[in-house]
Amino acid sequence: MKKKIAVLGGDGIGPEVVGAACHILEKANFSLDIQWLPNGEAAIETHGTVLPEETKKQCQESDAVFFGSANPPSDPIIMYLRWGLGNFVNVRPTKYYTGAASPLKDPEGIDFVILRENSEGMYTYAEGDLTVLQEKLPDFRTRHGKSLSDYGKGNFALRIMSETGMKRFSKFACEYAQDRKNKGYPGNVTVVTKSNMFPQTCGMLETAIQEELASYPELTYTRYYVDDMARRLVRFPGSFDVIATSNLFGDILTDEAAEIAGGLGMAGSGCVGGKVPYFESVHGTAPDIAGKNIANPTGAILSAKYMLDYLGMEQEADSLEKALQTVYKEGKDLTGDQGGKATTTQFAEAVLRHIK
Repeated sequence: MKKKIAVLGGDGIGPEVVGAACHILEKANFSLDIQWLPNGEAAIETHGTVLPEETKKQCQESDAVFFGSANPPSDPIIMYLRWGLGNFVNVRPTKYYTGAASPLKDPEGIDFVILRENSEGMYTYAEGDLTVLQEKLPDFRTRHGKSLSDYGKGNFALRIMSETGMKRFSKFACEYAQDRKNKGYPGNVTVVTKSNMFPQTCGMLETAIQEELASYPELTYTRYYVDDMARRLVRFPGSFDVIATSNLFGDILTDEAAEIAGGLGMAGSGCVGGKVPYFESVHGTAPDIAGKNIANPTGAILSAKYMLDYLGMEQEADSLEKALQTVYKEGKDLTGDQGGKATTTQFAEAVLRHIK
């Protein structure tokens, strides 16, 4: 039976790059039932909302969602796909393909994955007027002895990390690292925190992963503070395997990681752990080039590759990645961000020609 894929092109270059990836999947005759659904700013005119109820229903009945990108009015789509469907882990592989325009002198061998806790931390949208906390917590003192009232007027943002959230994320991280270990990777989990400044929240993540690792004797553990890790990704990018971190730190480090491998146009991802996973490139809507057929679809194609892996279609995923790898190695059909002159469509056709 074909796997059902709900496609939400989103806004900006989203429909273009997702369309290029879907063209490859369909022409390669992979066993997928690909259905484009109304969404995004275009759906406001036709359905009065960026996310019609029928689109939600179709997503819930699918095996995976393939998403493009969202402008601010389409934020409800992200809210639904991430929190509504319960996808609490963002999986961001970083791999260098020979021929890509990395800023590093020697990027060969870069092949690691950042796992970003996707539902808690600073991204709970828990913000407000500071007077609310001042009134509710009159006796609270910071680590350096200040009361909340000492700050006067202002706003707050809460960093929420629950025991349940950290344990389920740690379990996923260890299982993921063990799976990579079984495939020949080092089997190392690098935890990135700032526990010297946030001993309770970051400390909770460190403890949860260390406790979970006790059940995985083949795995090893390292830990770095996030500022040190930002340096190490540039200096020693080939030394990492699986990196596990919280939401905000992961959001920043994953974009840095994408850049050392060739740029955001090459960054794909998967958001998993919930009712239905979704897969998306991470470059945003790029309104300056939207509609010009010049966007690099690599991020969307790699997201499709991760989706195929998730759906148990490893052979198809491998053939797609090898075709992409060949296009970069040959260097004849690269898009402008990679130093070439190919259009989005031409790049996709080049990948399709190499699928075996």
